[in-house]
Amino acid sequence: MKLQLTKDKTINVKLPWEKGDDGSSSARKSGLSDVVGVSLFDGDARGCPAVRLVRKKDGIHITAAGFVASPAVSLPSSWDESKIQPSWELPSAYQAPQAALAVTSPDMFIRQTTLDALLGASKGSAAADVKKKKLGVKRNIEEKKPEAKPVTEEMQPFVPVSRDGSRFVTAPMGDEGFILQAGIPEYQVLWLSRLLPEGRRPTACSVQTVPAALLNSVYFQPTFKADDGTAVVVFVTRSSIYFAGYRKGDLLLFRECPDVAGYDVMRELVKSGLGVGDDIVDSILEDTLIDPRPALEPLVRPVLQQLQLSLDYLAQRHDVHVDKVLLMGLPSGAMYWNQLAQETLGRPFVSPSAFEGLVTPVKGTAVPAFKPSESQVFLAAAGAAFAAMEETA
Repeated sequence: MKLQLTKDKTINVKLPWEKGDDGSSSARKSGLSDVVGVSLFDGDARGCPAVRLVRKKDGIHITAAGFVASPAVSLPSSWDESKIQPSWELPSAYQAPQAALAVTSPDMFIRQTTLDALLGASKGSAAADVKKKKLGVKRNIEEKKPEAKPVTEEMQPFVPVSRDGSRFVTAPMGDEGFILQAGIPEYQVLWLSRLLPEGRRPTACSVQTVPAALLNSVYFQPTFKADDGTAVVVFVTRSSIYFAGYRKGDLLLFRECPDVAGYDVMRELVKSGLGVGDDIVDSILEDTLIDPRPALEPLVRPVLQQLQLSLDYLAQRHDVHVDKVLLMGLPSGAMYWNQLAQETLGRPFVSPSAFEGLVTPVKGTAVPAFKPSESQVFLAAAGAAFAAMEETA
């Protein structure tokens, strides 16, 4: 799978199911072997979830996981704010050579699109204006932009990745016409690239949106591999819920659940519905002494209805049939989501540890013994590190 990062640079990301140049099933031959993934600005009061992954002969090892102190300033919201550049140093356990940053930004986007939409070929669409502009970094809003050069056969389906101040990547997926587009503003990318101390470990090698990092987090999951990379996944974040469908490692569907928020709202529903405080919400969602399902149903039922639509689409359009659904990113309450899913969909939710499939550390290393539910807050950080490790030039 190829990702075009700039007009002149395209990288090739080798998925576990892709063949190597020599025809072997092991496509990965070289690249980054020691990467720390950090999830930034997700609003967790404990700090930034961070995971360090190291590739060795027997697999990918997790050598550190925990929360690191957040940067002292917020993500900039304009070019002027981006001039204020802090220096953010990670603790020694996380000072890998490279860092992959999974970023939550109010300005980020990730969406399905098509080549026609990207090129502005659809008449009457807002994208039609894009074709009239040169796709490049917007340095001066008053600068006159010449017409874009025609897209040749060799360029398709890749397009330049910076337009109107936004840095984004486009990637063709497992179906004709399906391109996934993700990005954040250019000034935020530049600010993030300079966030870590110059000349010291780690160096920022990748900036990803959190949803994009989540999509990569399933590739080292044993359940995913056992089913030959065919799966339907529900990703739950603090503020959003996403559906993804894979077939043999190729992404066929990605969509955000409409009109439904993430697990922060779920916790508020439990607090108000059961009249409890913040200190025991997660305990209630993790034990069986109190049944929180009446409080959860207003959130979970619409999610299951939208999930059924996604399952029907994948079955009818792509002949993808699954007997279970992966539920990832939810830090508490997965057992109750599973019960509601079995009642509504007739199939279970499976919620493995975010670290399952990685080589677990020996005693005395910087990785606490997280429960599967506790590990979910590190899912985006692990996915970002894994994606950076799988890139090949």
